[in-house]
Amino acid sequence: MRLRTCRSSPGFTLVELLVVIAIIAVLVGLLLPAVQKVRMAAARSQCQNNMRQLALACLNYESGNKAFPIGDQRDGTTRGTTTPVAIVWHAIILPYIEQENLASMYNYHAHWSDPSNYPAEAVQVKVFNCPATPQQPRWDSSMMEMPGTESGPDPGPAGAVCDYWGINETDPRLVAAPQNQAYFTPQQVAECLAAVAAGMPPSADFIYPNLWGILRRGRLGQCRMADITDGTSNTIMIGESAGRPNQYMTGQKLVGLLDPGEARWADPNGNYKLKGSNPYTGLTDSNLANNICSMNCDNINETYSFHGTGCNFAFGDGSVRFFSSTLPVGILGQMGTAAGGEVINDLSPY
Repeated sequence: MRLRTCRSSPGFTLVELLVVIAIIAVLVGLLLPAVQKVRMAAARSQCQNNMRQLALACLNYESGNKAFPIGDQRDGTTRGTTTPVAIVWHAIILPYIEQENLASMYNYHAHWSDPSNYPAEAVQVKVFNCPATPQQPRWDSSMMEMPGTESGPDPGPAGAVCDYWGINETDPRLVAAPQNQAYFTPQQVAECLAAVAAGMPPSADFIYPNLWGILRRGRLGQCRMADITDGTSNTIMIGESAGRPNQYMTGQKLVGLLDPGEARWADPNGNYKLKGSNPYTGLTDSNLANNICSMNCDNINETYSFHGTGCNFAFGDGSVRFFSSTLPVGILGQMGTAAGGEVINDLSPY
């Protein structure tokens, strides 16, 4: 009688195991960028949906009031509006973005910085935030700039933030820069050169109606549909200026916070003018020829997003478009004016 010997099946050798691990690592390495790309695309799409809702809310407001909401009222004085308090358009359109309960908490008869508005301003509003922006939810506890001044409680009360801001106008310094003058009319260039030569005196950037945007300062009066002679599909109403009160420059988060952060959704100081900036410093340079960056160089009241290659913009007709960071700052400036009379070139390359 023979005894049958049982042989155990051989296991993986160390070499085989290492090969399997290496293959898995390669597959994961190939898969992760694809997953990240899908996530970024989804965030960009959701960002566009958010901006579309905000733009449509402004249009619905215009339909009922025969004018767009003021972009911001900073000092409590008005011209041609019924809003004698410091306020921003985000607060004005709350009833138009299904935030009636929050609107009922907000005291529209008091300045945004009044303590009666602190509870409402601490409420996070999802549609005000881009999903691609890091550190969510965020609050701004930096200095609160009081109406008519540039100082106030520091630190201020914690307020929920916003990544989407109204375009007040195109800044004269952008128009006066030698590389941009060809994008604008001779009248615009002459006026802006004079303003810059005079040292940009107070309010010089709000003297010329052919530079004003849709969500303009309250002291200029509300923008009516008939005022947008450049066409609503050619005029940017809302841009991304994301990440505040954290400070970012060319994709890098800097140490410390902006103070004032001007990030609270109720803060009328958060809106901005299209200025352009120096790509090496992220700031608007006194040498205007250096301000060639149209977006994503800094988020200090400039166009900035976390979509990597460009930013989303909401137009006066309710459409939302994504433009590459290669868009010349002069063309961006053209689209910031509601009645500038500029001729916008083909945008398809951007």
